[in-house]
Amino acid sequence: MHETAFSFSHLESPAPGAALPPGAHVLRGWVWPKPGGHFANVRARVAGRVFAGIHGRPRADLAAHFQTGRRPALAEFSIPVELPPGTIEGTLEALEIEGRWTVFQAFTYHVAGRTAPAVEPPPPRPLRWHDFGRGLDFLLRARRTRPETSWVKLAVELAADLPVGQDQLYPPDPFIGHADEPALVNRSRFGLLPVVGYLFHKTEPIKRLWGTADLQALQPLTLGRATANIVPHFPQYPAAGTSGYEGYVDVPPQLPNPVTLRLYAEMGDGSLHLVQVRTTRRHDAEEEKHPYPPLTAEDFTAALTAWQSALRVRGFSVTQDAELKTEIERLRAVATRPAATPRTPPPALVPARSMQPLKRVILASHNLNLEGAPLFLLDLACHLATDGAALTVVSAADGPLRERFAACGAKIVIVDAGPVFRAGSATAAEAAIAAIGRVFDFTAADLVITNTFTTFWAVQAAKAAGQRVLSYIHESTSPAAFYGGSVHPAVVALADEALALADAVSFTSDATRRYHAGPGRPVKTAVLTPGWVDVRAIDAWRAAHPREALQASFGLKPGELLVTNVGTVCDRKAQVSFARSVDLFNRRHPDLAARTKFVLLGGRQAPFDDFLREILANLALPNLVVHPESPDFLGYYAAADLTACSSYEESSPRVVFEAMACGTPLLASDIPGISEIARDGVEATLVPPGHTTAWADALAKLLGNPAIGRELAVHARARIESHFAADLVLPRHTALACAVAAGQPVS
Repeated sequence: MHETAFSFSHLESPAPGAALPPGAHVLRGWVWPKPGGHFANVRARVAGRVFAGIHGRPRADLAAHFQTGRRPALAEFSIPVELPPGTIEGTLEALEIEGRWTVFQAFTYHVAGRTAPAVEPPPPRPLRWHDFGRGLDFLLRARRTRPETSWVKLAVELAADLPVGQDQLYPPDPFIGHADEPALVNRSRFGLLPVVGYLFHKTEPIKRLWGTADLQALQPLTLGRATANIVPHFPQYPAAGTSGYEGYVDVPPQLPNPVTLRLYAEMGDGSLHLVQVRTTRRHDAEEEKHPYPPLTAEDFTAALTAWQSALRVRGFSVTQDAELKTEIERLRAVATRPAATPRTPPPALVPARSMQPLKRVILASHNLNLEGAPLFLLDLACHLATDGAALTVVSAADGPLRERFAACGAKIVIVDAGPVFRAGSATAAEAAIAAIGRVFDFTAADLVITNTFTTFWAVQAAKAAGQRVLSYIHESTSPAAFYGGSVHPAVVALADEALALADAVSFTSDATRRYHAGPGRPVKTAVLTPGWVDVRAIDAWRAAHPREALQASFGLKPGELLVTNVGTVCDRKAQVSFARSVDLFNRRHPDLAARTKFVLLGGRQAPFDDFLREILANLALPNLVVHPESPDFLGYYAAADLTACSSYEESSPRVVFEAMACGTPLLASDIPGISEIARDGVEATLVPPGHTTAWADALAKLLGNPAIGRELAVHARARIESHFAADLVLPRHTALACAVAAGQPVS
């Protein structure tokens, strides 16, 4: 066994120092980190060349030796190499979870004898339409940020980033399967990489299918989707008919490209088998939130030609079929489509007038759940009601906030917006919106206020009725990126059009405004009105709930610490990557972890909750639990020694406002919607979203040195009082609403 300061390893074959003939060989062995470390991949460096390895085969003997408990020891590697004649010195390198390659063992071979005939490596597999199309789409969007760079240069750079051997391991006998996703070029949305394909065992059922990109946690995939199209190819195997799988794998952003995805089949006897290894060049979905740059037909042709040429030079062929032609024409249409000019709405029923207090207001919401946007609308509704406005809330879904809206005096109306989102054409979507307008009277108010761009149906219906509309947008993304192909393009177009039709669009953060307003963007009248928090109400609540009693309710013992993460469990809030950060924290700081409890508040009965639940079971974290969502959430800040907001995307998150108002130290994602409120090193500690090692280090720093967080929390409370207190901010929102209702200019 070889040992370094950070690893144990053994190169099992060929044994170091062996005499070997020149040519192809496979290095086999294993590597395991010392406590606190973690390896995501392995490669070899020989005679100036780098050879990718297949890393992560389970080893029961190593699991027993290193006492991994329930976790398998995914430690074995195999690396195909070419050895030239001579005394060859090489190194084995591990990709640490931090994203850096580090040498863990050196070796020497004496290579002599007759040189075997050179074996040409097989060419890369032909690219399918989605491989080619994803790359072309990325290329077209890249021009937005690099307008002076030629298409040829952009294409060559992207092609150079692609893994030539995308499938490093195909399912070994007796497994049969194929991976469709991830494609050669793929986006990672909120850190999640899509995984789609089919897999079956010739004679036995597969109990579970797991995926991982970094070997830290096996993540569940759904196996058993009907695959009738596979049956004709494998009629002798009954399992072929239900062999489809799909799901997502969390990929920490610190891992370099290409990312390596591994699939594991768990059989009925409990054995775990590495069944496929695929690589992909991934990029963050942030690239796809912005519209295409202005492109002519000639631009598209030049980009297409450059991409085809760059792939050909790199050795890739492309399967020429109808699907490829369809994808190219789809991209040509969307990339060169001129910006739509919104239809001119009917004139407002009430002419412009002097500003007056609002008497009747319609508030439109996508739901009435315990979520940030509906809670924002609830606060605004109660403030408007206090000023004397009669309120009607129209929502596309009911929820637990109904009673609280009603307590403000609001009338609640639930409408069925489902046909709008299911529409297969512009005509069908417009007819569905018109139907909503027939069952709900949008004219019965001084102003219609819509909340989030998912209520575009209310904007469209209100403008068709001649109403003035104030829209609040909380999404730091475009409608096209938000819906991600889940609705018809005509429906997305109506959402975009609604942004232009609204008389004013209010954003609570400049980061969100930049996605929607400006040259080439749909919003014409943008207003920046910050979010708020009711400081007086929070102070009154804290005065009535002593911190000691709150901590006791969490079962904290003297000397124990509490970290809370408040927010609906979902992909955007990144609870999966947060949990994996806690796992690294536990491994690296066992003494501190032993007295720290982590609570995630926001659990529901939803598919993503199931996904998180299985990952947590796999990680087996003794100090992390998930609590179901609750309207009684202030105690999760007041009792905590640290509150975390791990989101990938936010506008003005309530959790940040509330933690700062409660005087609780804050650890949050370094994203624009948060950094506008809490500045790194001034009011909070901010780290990149999803970066598991950075989060683990930040947890250790703040929990190990609580004075740091306490000092930041003092500044955070002061910033809330001076910039975001409801008493200061809500009157600005009321003034904006009155101005829009009166037809007055807003800015």
